[in-house]
Amino acid sequence: MVTTMMRSLSLLLALLPVSLVALTPSSQLLDLHASLLSSVSSQIPLTPTDYTSVVGSHPRGSATWHAESSPQFLTGVSSYVCDGAVGLDCWMGPSYDVPNCLLTVAECEGGSFEVRADLVARGADPLGSNPQILEKYYNPHLAWRDEAMAMPGAKALPPLGSFNRRLIDSPMKLEIGGLDFDSAKSLAEGHLSFWLGAVADAQQVAARLRGGFNLRDDKIRQFYYRGLAEEFTAMYGEDEGRLIASLHTGPVAEAYVGGGS
Repeated sequence: MVTTMMRSLSLLLALLPVSLVALTPSSQLLDLHASLLSSVSSQIPLTPTDYTSVVGSHPRGSATWHAESSPQFLTGVSSYVCDGAVGLDCWMGPSYDVPNCLLTVAECEGGSFEVRADLVARGADPLGSNPQILEKYYNPHLAWRDEAMAMPGAKALPPLGSFNRRLIDSPMKLEIGGLDFDSAKSLAEGHLSFWLGAVADAQQVAARLRGGFNLRDDKIRQFYYRGLAEEFTAMYGEDEGRLIASLHTGPVAEAYVGGGS
């Protein structure tokens, strides 16, 4: 009995953030968050939806699901604040093979910052089987990751405890802490700028391939939600944890946009 309880406690602790995140984000972090969203919206005009007002609210922050004003590239963008962390997740539609862009910046007690960023591979082919995907979206971004690990105070963070979240990780995912604000800002802006450049240069995929993107993208969003639900439930309890996970993920089974599905 005791062994079972200890094992359950260990699993719960593994889902919690490694660093103690501040209860509220500073003004400079909120300004960075607004600037990142503005960078996306200036290239890909966005319109806030009523999704989060319908789903509900929580006392730890806020979230907004943004739709593309003239649907072409995106399924949508999730912009959120929770305790001392801010995030911006950009989900592609099936007409382009650009990876999804995930980005979270967290402020920790003591004044250091963490950045978690990834380009989530999409489509029916496993990452690595198509060298063109690596050449377009991953190899050019590796220098950014190497520079991040060389920043003063930088330390690699253990991966998040949720297996469902790790299922969608790419090999180049960055999870780094111990940063000052300027370093965290530079990393966040560099990651988003690379992704926006990839979107600007992207060519539409053949119509016959879009079904594969639809199928895989559905699964990615489902795993993402399940992982967030596990993490937030461990921190905040089941009801609030699942609510926050729903707000951050956005609508999971909505119809795709992006030029034809």
